[in-house]
Amino acid sequence: MIPNAIWWDTLLMPFKQRRPFEQRRFASLVLILTAATMPALAQGDVKAIILKHLKTSRDFSLKVAGQMPESTYDFKLTPPQMSFAGQMVHLSQSLTVFLSPFSGQEPKPAKPASMNKKDVLAFMTKSFDDAISQVSKLTPEQMSMTYHSEEGTMTGLELLMAMLDHNTHHRASAEMYLRAKGITPAEYQF
Repeated sequence: MIPNAIWWDTLLMPFKQRRPFEQRRFASLVLILTAATMPALAQGDVKAIILKHLKTSRDFSLKVAGQMPESTYDFKLTPPQMSFAGQMVHLSQSLTVFLSPFSGQEPKPAKPASMNKKDVLAFMTKSFDDAISQVSKLTPEQMSMTYHSEEGTMTGLELLMAMLDHNTHHRASAEMYLRAKGITPAEYQF
């Protein structure tokens, strides 16, 4: 293996052999080429990354929701908190809230048929699948535009990141409910 200092010197050799003004011109050319290609690469990859993590979030959230027994779906850690079912429904409904600015429509989160385990799991699956479908249709322009939402003014990418973060927050809360019932939550997925 080549030590880092030698590797770096080898890499920069053509650059070091140039005169100072040529070094600046060469560095400028590399910078311009890098800057010109980054947006195209980044925009295509960003949506794929968001979709990957949204699908992982769906699968992991469903695992966590599936771990709580039906008989304790109404369990609360403390009286003012949401029930376990409430946490799962809220994180699913929030997907609509975070995605509504893209369409310009007011969010109208749906509700599960009931708060029993079977209905909550079905609601979660549909909510996530709808969100995945919506995100897959977003354009790079939509992701870079600025929107006004319940969370304030942010770009489309920020809305998507906030959606994933909010989902993680409520799933983590639900994991505490599982632990309080003596259930070890499913292994973390990213």
